[in-house]
Amino acid sequence: MTKTRILHLVNNFADSSISRIVERIIRSLGADQYEWHVGDLGGSPGEMESAIKSLGGKTVHFSAKQAEGPVTQRLRAYIREHKIQVIHTHTPRTILAVTRAGLKNVPHVATKHLLTTPKDRRWGVLYTAFDYVTLYLPDRIVPVSESMAAEIKSLPGMQTRRVIPVRNAIPCEEFYQPERRRTARQSLGFGSEQVVFGYTGRLDPVKRIDLLLQAFAEVLASQPNVRLLVVGEGSQSKELEAMAQALGIAEAVTWTGFRADIARLLAAMDVYVQPSHNEGLSLSILEAMAAGKPVIATDVGGAREVLRQRETGMLIPPRTPKSLTQAMLELAQCPVLRLQLGEAAKEHVFDKFSLEKMVNAYGQIYQSLISNN
Repeated sequence: MTKTRILHLVNNFADSSISRIVERIIRSLGADQYEWHVGDLGGSPGEMESAIKSLGGKTVHFSAKQAEGPVTQRLRAYIREHKIQVIHTHTPRTILAVTRAGLKNVPHVATKHLLTTPKDRRWGVLYTAFDYVTLYLPDRIVPVSESMAAEIKSLPGMQTRRVIPVRNAIPCEEFYQPERRRTARQSLGFGSEQVVFGYTGRLDPVKRIDLLLQAFAEVLASQPNVRLLVVGEGSQSKELEAMAQALGIAEAVTWTGFRADIARLLAAMDVYVQPSHNEGLSLSILEAMAAGKPVIATDVGGAREVLRQRETGMLIPPRTPKSLTQAMLELAQCPVLRLQLGEAAKEHVFDKFSLEKMVNAYGQIYQSLISNN
């Protein structure tokens, strides 16, 4: 049987939502029908490269850090040498690299994990313009939420293009580990009576961990038994730790840095908080819900597709510290509500966001691109 040859192109092999989606597609669709190639443009070592290799995938670095010659030239040569049948990109940078390589005879699908806004980063206006321009370059655009798909389809000229939403999903059963709660909390220094709020992900400006720290400081002032667990690293790591010191809450905040044992750390939490001002469809929210945790999240991106207000979680407006404080206070004071929301969240995610649905949708996209080429 001839295998379908797919090349995923990412910025880097760091452990991130993008690399985890790629790894899960490869793991679930398997190596019987597909030959997997994953390339990066960054050239730096990353945690996910070994995971992809362990699944039989071939990895390649196209960055000038790793090899000589223009990136587009090496990319074009690799695709021709390995007879790649579908290119799957995951960022504006990788979309542009494929377009510049001039491979018009190879179908190109791009997953949109996030639509940027001018406030997301430095030079945000220019990057946002670049992000939107690259939407017009691939043969298929795959937004990770229905709300993002609607926004993309509303853009001029997008009505005639193939926009196919595929909602993010996770291996739900991997994240429900209540039996690890006691030992996980002990190892982190949390007492059985303490209410632990938590966050997992990048520590970058778009995630607004600064607002989480401000809200937590107010909650701690009236509820001395609360604690905050922050899992991850990023450009703001040192700045945020300094902010916790300045707010006088450093003793109540635990910073773990990068960790691979997310399920174990989720087991230690009582409430998960996602204060971002921009998201696609957050894997971290799905993971926390699968772990049976009540979630407080800003009403951005695909959050409303996952959380039903006060049924499977709590939605708050973005950039509103007061709303975040109120939601955290309510859940700190009400264990019954925490239990109700956590149970409903788990059932909802297990039912609607199974990994099988996501990977089967990508498999259908790959096969349709090949058959139409």
